[in-house]
Amino acid sequence: MANSTAWITSCKLQGDGWLVNGTMCVPNDPANTDCADVLAWIEEGNTPSPEFTDAEIATNAQAVINATNQAYLASTDWYASRKAETGEAIPDDVLTLRAAARLAIT
Repeated sequence: MANSTAWITSCKLQGDGWLVNGTMCVPNDPANTDCADVLAWIEEGNTPSPEFTDAEIATNAQAVINATNQAYLASTDWYASRKAETGEAIPDDVLTLRAAARLAIT
């Protein structure tokens, strides 16, 4: 019996398999009937979309930059508290890095 691929409306690479129709994760296991359908769909000349688009890659990269810089700001917030409470200056290198971190966050 031939595999039916008519149910596949979209297919995207995902880890070790595919995301089919935007909701169904199909492992790359030829013994899996859904996998056999995806492989047949590919053999018919269809091409799965990449796991991430260029826009998603850029968004994910910026999210990492944001998280890294937010973590740095959080880890050095105590300098600002200390300055407010005691008047002790924030080191210049910390001020410089905090300013750069704020600029990097979008």
